[in-house]
Amino acid sequence: MNIRSLTRGDGVVIGAAVLLFIASFLSFYSAEGVSDTPSAWEQLYTGMGVYLGGIIGAALIVVNRLLPQPRKVAGLELGATGTAFAVLDAWILFWFLVDVPDGIEAGAGLILGFLSALIIAGGAIATPLVPALQAALL
Repeated sequence: MNIRSLTRGDGVVIGAAVLLFIASFLSFYSAEGVSDTPSAWEQLYTGMGVYLGGIIGAALIVVNRLLPQPRKVAGLELGATGTAFAVLDAWILFWFLVDVPDGIEAGAGLILGFLSALIIAGGAIATPLVPALQAALL
């Protein structure tokens, strides 16, 4: 692994993954008059399935770019699998935002999680296409 092979796009993906991890501890939903709102980890399927899925996707993207030769698992490159995880994560969080129950508002964790999942997916897709994101990070 060569850390000098990281690009600016990888930095975007890493930064957004850290933001996604932080968002998982913020309130997922909020309601008026309720002070104790749950985070994503209090609903285990949300924490493990959605937020951790996005973080794993970001890790796969970065690890794939760190390796000298792309590794394949079940015939798929790690970067492609990580990008699919990131896009799916953004899609799921989008529908969580659209389908907020009546009387409840989207919390900071849900909104920030959606934005960071979009940034991970966008960074993963745009890095090979945009020359500015292909420049060395260090």
